[in-house]
Amino acid sequence: MRLKERLGESGNLSVRRGVCLQAGWGRRALYLLVVQALFVLPSPLAHAAAPSVLVRWYGHAFIYLIASTGIRIAVDPFGDETVHYHFPGSLQADVVLISNEANDRSAGERIQGSPQIFRSVAALGTNNARGLLFRGILTFRDKSQGAIHGHNTAFVFELDGIRFAHLGDLGHPLSPELLAEFGKVDVLFLPVGRDSLMISELDKIASDLSARIIVPIAYRTELSGDLELRSLEGYVDSRPNIRWIDGAEFSLSASEIPPTPMIYAFRGTP
Repeated sequence: MRLKERLGESGNLSVRRGVCLQAGWGRRALYLLVVQALFVLPSPLAHAAAPSVLVRWYGHAFIYLIASTGIRIAVDPFGDETVHYHFPGSLQADVVLISNEANDRSAGERIQGSPQIFRSVAALGTNNARGLLFRGILTFRDKSQGAIHGHNTAFVFELDGIRFAHLGDLGHPLSPELLAEFGKVDVLFLPVGRDSLMISELDKIASDLSARIIVPIAYRTELSGDLELRSLEGYVDSRPNIRWIDGAEFSLSASEIPPTPMIYAFRGTP
């Protein structure tokens, strides 16, 4: 009887040992699978793309931006009485910013999607448009306080950690008071075509704003109509710090802002 009891106890012990061994191997196998998954499976945080802004040039001074949040901003859409660029059909935006009422910059009605439109002097000061905080800054289209061509509103706003400035049809250097209103700028849309500003003055404006990406706009092409404008080549003049953009758009994240100023010039016309 004792022998049977011993045999029974021994048998149960063997079974228990087998179960424990199996459980141990199971835990060990699970541990190995978890470790392997950590090394093999990509981490969504490690590979998450940095938020970026799509910048598109539609011709002349018309710039269109889409932030990672989806907000769409159109600046200085042109009318059909001056320049001859193709206006995109059914283009929608959330916010439209207009620097002055000249036909080549004021066609906000051509933008669809029921945008909020801010027209020249009505856009001065700090504004909140559908979540976009922007500042309209009073400037002029000439060096005579607007006596010849009138006033101009420049715009400053931030998207995805990038500070943009669109100077509209600026026609004079920036005073220290105006520079204080702008603050430092990452991306500057600089109207380079008007001969009221010399190249050296354009360079000083970009330098004073600490712009690290300068995007030339509003220069002469075969689609500029009768507007008297300097050509892009007249502004570029074989500079070494140029990145040529094939097509009419580029994407930009805050981490891609260059440490020293670069000119992002569009090759050809849109």
